[in-house]
Amino acid sequence: MKKVLIATGVALLGFATIAGAQSFTLSSDLMVGSTGSDVTSLQTWLISHGFNIPSLTDGTASKGTFGSQTRAAVQKYQTSKSIPSTGFVGPLTRSALSNGATVINPGSSTMVVCPPGYNCMPVGQNNPHANNPSAPTNNPSSITTPGVAGTLAFSLQSTPSNGTSVDKGQSADIARYKLQAGASDQQVTSLSIDFDVRLWLYASTITIKDDSGSVVATKSGLSQSDFTELTAGSSYRLYVPVNTVVGRSATRYFTVNVTMLGVTDRSAGTISITQGQVRSIDGTGVTDTQTDTTDRSFSFTGSNAGIVVITNNDSSPPNMLVTISTSAETKNIVMGVADFKSQGKAGTLRSMTLYVNTSVDATRDINTIFNDIKLKVGDLVYSANSIEYGGAAGSTVTFTNMSASLPADVKVPVAIIVDVAKDTNNALDGIVASSTLVAEGTAGGTANNPAIEDSTFSAIDINDAPLATSDITFSASDANLFSEAPTAVLGSPLLSGNSTSAYSTTFTFALTAGDNTLYMSKDPVTALSTTSTGYAVAASPYSGITDVTALPGSISGDTTTYFTIPSGSTRKFVWNGSIRTSGVAGLKTMSITSINYGTTTSNLSAAAVVYYNYTVLKVQAGF
Repeated sequence: MKKVLIATGVALLGFATIAGAQSFTLSSDLMVGSTGSDVTSLQTWLISHGFNIPSLTDGTASKGTFGSQTRAAVQKYQTSKSIPSTGFVGPLTRSALSNGATVINPGSSTMVVCPPGYNCMPVGQNNPHANNPSAPTNNPSSITTPGVAGTLAFSLQSTPSNGTSVDKGQSADIARYKLQAGASDQQVTSLSIDFDVRLWLYASTITIKDDSGSVVATKSGLSQSDFTELTAGSSYRLYVPVNTVVGRSATRYFTVNVTMLGVTDRSAGTISITQGQVRSIDGTGVTDTQTDTTDRSFSFTGSNAGIVVITNNDSSPPNMLVTISTSAETKNIVMGVADFKSQGKAGTLRSMTLYVNTSVDATRDINTIFNDIKLKVGDLVYSANSIEYGGAAGSTVTFTNMSASLPADVKVPVAIIVDVAKDTNNALDGIVASSTLVAEGTAGGTANNPAIEDSTFSAIDINDAPLATSDITFSASDANLFSEAPTAVLGSPLLSGNSTSAYSTTFTFALTAGDNTLYMSKDPVTALSTTSTGYAVAASPYSGITDVTALPGSISGDTTTYFTIPSGSTRKFVWNGSIRTSGVAGLKTMSITSINYGTTTSNLSAAAVVYYNYTVLKVQAGF
């Protein structure tokens, strides 16, 4: 189902939108959280020049608020202009948009846009006033406290935290340090970073950025000669020259960004910064060295030598109820879908073991529930070679003698499918089943599962990750919500004065009764269960639930308070209502989580059927 994003809290500030222009002038710097017509102009210009902002181009959001999607578009534009891709629209980016002057970095052909009135310094020799007008005013371009002794406090910050993931060819921030000067200006001359691996085998570039995202220093084309081996195999120091000043009593932050190699023979794993060290000179000419030995790690998931990354597929079904037959086998029920991506090289899936759990007592063999358990890999289908019943611990299902192709760097869906035995005497009614794949590579165990080989029949490593499917309930007597996929649609805003107070909403679903006649309340408060986060809640009054079957009308048994769904029949319904939201910025959701019905008229919410967590409203401050 399509999720709908709505921008709230947008204030228009009276600056004309310039559509299709080749350049234009912004009146101020812009960043995430900025609002107004400057933002609208920027978004219009970006979209018209091919820098897409999805939620604006598909009409699910309004212009005027600077959010994460606008930031991503700005970064792509900055990259195209050789401007540091920070997403911050400052003097450099504003000048580029208005066709500002350019300078060339000495020793490089890279063009850097320089705003009129500023003296741009080469990379690695930033003048904080020239490139970052938002920098503290007491961060001078040179020492202004001659004869004054001082120190520089240096500490690792909590963000980015441990566990940041970066794939081959990608960039990510991996550490952030705080630099705070004492009584004297401090001329920072270098930043040293110790890694626990030979980083040049994994990464191509290290970049140091300041508070606003401006580049302080960068080292590209990393090689062994750039590192000092402190301990063979476990400690390698990279020395990065820096030329910038932290003013007396001022604070600045250095963020370390890494760009991984697009091609490498390294396996996936964790890389750690074991130490950071900064050197600076105070007003007396004395050098100060500060060290922080706090570890900071990030994970590397790419490898030209090959690794198979297994993740959940978006089409994997959620918790649901499936109607099964009392007279015949129910075939091809999808329990879950995972994506297999063989990174760096093609692979062939040879075998796999997974676990199937059922809510049955220890005497019920899994073979009495399922006639077959299958894997569908692309267009190929394999039946299980063995099913070992394991009671409450789950049954082990093994697939062997497979030959399923996994092309290089392509996600291949792998579905777990079951055929359910006929439900004689309601013996299977109410059984809940789920499955788990414990993906384990050689780094985490003695053998790969799944077993995947390359063209030389060598094993390809697997990322370690357990993947569990949702619960599927099998029943021959309850309702089936899957005869027609439910849909939720967020409609037009409802105004109170000049402010949006709510949004109109429709939710359409169908109910098919099994062996029993079912009853559903006409009151949405009883029939529909909801959850919300933030400040989005169901508005009142509800306008009610309506029967919209092909031939709508009263069915024998309907009353003024409930609908009747006769055994074996299907009825389609729609709720027309509204959702109220506050004007407070931030992410908010309102979801319909279940449809409630009863097998008697005395209790119309006895059976809560959880089918999908349908989000009908999602509000976020900016796009």
